[in-house]
Amino acid sequence: MKAALFAALGLMLGAAAPAAADAPAIEPTFWLPDAGSGWINFDPGDGGQVVIPVVVNGQPARALVDTGFDQLVLSKAFADAHHLALTPLNKPIGFGGASQTYATPGISLDIGAMRTTRPGALVVTDFDNVRNAGLNFDAVIGLALLARLEWQLDEDHHRFRFLPSHAEPIVGGTPVRLGPRGSRLVTTIGVNGAPLASAMIDLGSDDEVSVPPAVMQQAKVHVDTDLMAAGAGGAVVEPVGRLGSLTIGGLQVEGAHATSDAGWFPGDDIKALIGMGILQRYDLTVDVPAGMMKLTARTTPAIPRPKSTSGVQGAYADGRLLIAHVMKNSPAEAAGLKAGDAICALDDKPMSQQLVDQHWGRAAPGTRYAVRLCDGTARQLVLRDFY
Repeated sequence: MKAALFAALGLMLGAAAPAAADAPAIEPTFWLPDAGSGWINFDPGDGGQVVIPVVVNGQPARALVDTGFDQLVLSKAFADAHHLALTPLNKPIGFGGASQTYATPGISLDIGAMRTTRPGALVVTDFDNVRNAGLNFDAVIGLALLARLEWQLDEDHHRFRFLPSHAEPIVGGTPVRLGPRGSRLVTTIGVNGAPLASAMIDLGSDDEVSVPPAVMQQAKVHVDTDLMAAGAGGAVVEPVGRLGSLTIGGLQVEGAHATSDAGWFPGDDIKALIGMGILQRYDLTVDVPAGMMKLTARTTPAIPRPKSTSGVQGAYADGRLLIAHVMKNSPAEAAGLKAGDAICALDDKPMSQQLVDQHWGRAAPGTRYAVRLCDGTARQLVLRDFY
């Protein structure tokens, strides 16, 4: 890890070493002007996560801003498409299980006005499982940069920027720090009236709150249903329940849901994870070197997050909706649908992506559908709120 050097023209810094024991030895070095990277727009339609335009080795790319990653990471799809040399590393544990990692040398990554002054090696991993879940990006900007600088997430205007640490002092914020071994971005939250001193802030997660099973039990969270979520290591089915209360950054959050991950990839030292399901309700300023974070209520309300009224999780392709998971206590479960079924028609209309997005995805509770499976079986489905 290189210490930050303040120069007349700006800030020079090196990326923090990845946590893996056999990670790349030489990371890129960056230069940030005193004025920062400048505001970089992002599309709020990317599942609520922050995916910004960047330049990798002179090529336009898309990068996920993710405090859940320690490193700067490149997708294997991008590396393969640009014929980058890959050296296998270990398989770190991530959400959904282990994912093969590699190293590739000589990478430059430019982010707005931030420039690479010395190319270096990046970790490479396969994000196909996440891509299949609908989130597309070529790189991940992790704590290697996010823990060295001040950064701001303006959800009202859908933009992000880096600043030198202490550039805009945070007044009235809440303490934030790196977790054990310099990994994870953590703060203290309250769940159902009990404080949790090591809650991870994870911009790469679309969860609202996720906790290990022991915390789910201790907080007496009633499980309403379950859902399937995808990570770099694969898919996981998690129980879901509504929290009685949630506090973060001195703010009371209403109507939050918690999931519970039996594998609990953040580690035993982390007692909760706060994802973009909560964070996108606020404008966020974080300065890890200063040890402060501030959440400010947005001037425009966040777009309500999609909430299933059918209980069907799946993907459309080739004229059919293939069901990957049926949520517990849902209309789909009551109708006898199951994982592996394929839906070919709704109300005698051939299945299409438009039908999924504009009708099923937006239909009100109480809407009835005649569902025809591709094997000819018929089902009746009545949408309702069930969690």
